[in-house]
Amino acid sequence: MRFALDVAPLRNQAFRRIFVARTVAIFGIGFVMVAVPLQVFSLTGSTVAVALVSTVVGAAALGGTLLGGMLADRGDRRKLILGARATAAVAFAVLAGNALLPEPQLWLIYLCGVAEGVANGVSGSALMAATPSIVPRDKLAASGALMAVMSDLGSVAAPALGGLLVSATGFWGNYALCALAGTLTVTLLGRLPPLPPPQTAAKESLPQAVRAVAGYVRRDRVVGPTLLAGLAAGLLSGWNVLLPAFGQEVLGVRPDALGLLYAAPAAGALLGSLTSGWTGTADRLGALCTGALAVSGAGLVVVGVTGHLAVAVAGLVCFGAGRVVGDVMRYTIVQEYTPDQYRGRLAGLWSAQISVAVSLGAVAAGGLSALVPAGVVFPVYGALGVAGALLLALLLPTLRRLRRSARPADVGAEPGVA
Repeated sequence: MRFALDVAPLRNQAFRRIFVARTVAIFGIGFVMVAVPLQVFSLTGSTVAVALVSTVVGAAALGGTLLGGMLADRGDRRKLILGARATAAVAFAVLAGNALLPEPQLWLIYLCGVAEGVANGVSGSALMAATPSIVPRDKLAASGALMAVMSDLGSVAAPALGGLLVSATGFWGNYALCALAGTLTVTLLGRLPPLPPPQTAAKESLPQAVRAVAGYVRRDRVVGPTLLAGLAAGLLSGWNVLLPAFGQEVLGVRPDALGLLYAAPAAGALLGSLTSGWTGTADRLGALCTGALAVSGAGLVVVGVTGHLAVAVAGLVCFGAGRVVGDVMRYTIVQEYTPDQYRGRLAGLWSAQISVAVSLGAVAAGGLSALVPAGVVFPVYGALGVAGALLLALLLPTLRRLRRSARPADVGAEPGVA
């Protein structure tokens, strides 16, 4: 069995351009995620203002994913991606110019944040919809793992580098580098081949398109349950809400040691991605999907069973590894089983359910922490995740029995085929 990360998709020139462009974009987004809250706080001295701008950008990104999914099924996906990334580059340039003003304007920061959030959402949905037309079906899992590696690296390195950049050059330097990165992204993606929409795109009105994808998800016995499994996985994303009280009251660690706990899931996810070569040939996709969720939950159970820092770190590494394997499995199922006429809208739903689930997970974790002591909150939270995985396996037999080897030649031709 192959464990090393499968880099074969990078031999495809079009995918290689997408991969490099996406990597550059991830770092640019990470830089801005640090600079915008810091600048808003420096201008207002208000934590409420910082929370508001983060909320506004998050809401814009959520709306962008849904909008991008709709547009990706109705127009040229290449043009859509280029337009979105060019919009983000302009927003970064405006932020840089605003930062050089004697009195930077807060409303401009909010406006650019909205533009950038929408652009990120639109381009993300369109890129996901376009990938199966570029990457061979048997390499979709490998392409998902490669994207996961860069996403995990970017989530760790980009904020740290962004903070250093603000310290070295000020806010304008951070934003200016992001604008340059955005320009590079547009240049790379501009060399992609045309990515036309499905032939059915012109036949549907907007309301019909919405009803069609909603009906497809409701009827389909593979993609719909896979999205439900993704929602369940997202509900475990509230682990970081529990760490401050757990670290202080149970582990008795200082903030520097607490940083190890925050970084551990990303380290586990990176480890899972780098050893994901086997996912490209794995047969029991559905069982692996729910099994990965159970592994993530079990990792959170381990975090709180002994009260020792090393064990807690190991548990969070296990959680992160399970999470990324589940992400790759669900990504593979959705990409392989979704008909082309629904790919854009499904990509939008995919991103939207992740955002919603993460928010719900934070609320669930916060509510649970108010009901149970800090010493047992992680085992209880993780056990609920394991129970959720078992429940999905019992209630969704089609997903549980899903095998890649049993996939019909054109499973995506009709909704509901599984």
